Amino acid sequence: MSLIFDAGAARLYEAWYQSPQGRIMEKLVKDSVSSLLELQPGERILDIGCGEGNHLLLLSGLGARAAGVDASPYMARRARERLGSRASVEVGGAEDLPYEDNEFDLALFINTLEFLGNPIEALREAGRVARRGVFVAVTNSCSWYCLSMKVRSFFRRSIFAYAKSYNLWELKSLVHS
Repeated sequence: MSLIFDAGAARLYEAWYQSPQGRIMEKLVKDSVSSLLELQPGERILDIGCGEGNHLLLLSGLGARAAGVDASPYMARRARERLGSRASVEVGGAEDLPYEDNEFDLALFINTLEFLGNPIEALREAGRVARRGVFVAVTNSCSWYCLSMKVRSFFRRSIFAYAKSYNLWELKSLVHS
């Protein structure tokens, strides 16, 4: 079952995001998005599971026409308040996107697959709406950091208690499916 963020889950995610480890992960994401996506000015990019819009800000700053979708009305509202006219944000599930075929050049999952109940269907939907490709960034279940955060989540509240991490082989299996 998917985790649809409410205010409590949003606080847990924000606590991780603002931690030293979260900032390091975010820098890796920013560097990866900038170097791997080969964005062209004006391309339409969909951030699936956009949350409060952190990556929509990055995308719009890189010259993309950014759009976001999130299953949480709470998070979508927060993103709209934060972004204003810099990006459009819709409420919708990753497994049933409210967009036309090939409406976007690229679709992104950045720390989203971890919270979905049906990642295969979400990847299919992303492939349907994205003309050029789908970019996936997840926490690596084989990393020491991820393993230690999972263990810590048994003893204190953490967003990692609600996340399913993936390794390379699991991701390959999802993509092939």
